[in-house]
Amino acid sequence: MAEENKQAEQTEEIDYKAKYEEAVANSRKWEKRSKENAAKAQQFDQLAQASKSVEERVAALEAENQRLTQERERMLMVKQVASASGVPENIVATLRGSDEDELLAQAQAISAAYKLSGAPNAPEAGIFPREQQGTKTTAQMFADIVNESLSH
Repeated sequence: MAEENKQAEQTEEIDYKAKYEEAVANSRKWEKRSKENAAKAQQFDQLAQASKSVEERVAALEAENQRLTQERERMLMVKQVASASGVPENIVATLRGSDEDELLAQAQAISAAYKLSGAPNAPEAGIFPREQQGTKTTAQMFADIVNESLSH
């Protein structure tokens, strides 16, 4: 029985070198096929990217067109509300209303809250505190000293 096991082992002995060479040959075969198809795959990818980028460019241009149209409509609305309410355009542009009625209501509220009643009140315009007290300014004192020294 022992002899039969040895014979079975010898017949079933694996030739690892042959298996390695077979695996390397198989690897080289698939590497060669891959290199042959690489140019075709790259060309396919470029065509797919080009067609995709055209669709993406169209979508981006449509989105940009819509944004610019909304921005232009908003500017026109701001101008109309500014002229109707008397509030400057740069202030109306900062309001958050989504339509003309909302913007106009907000602009009128601002106008009513901050409306000035004429010029500011300045009862003693042009008179400075030193002049009221009868004291001289530094410039007046310097002028007096120069005049005194020149007159002697």
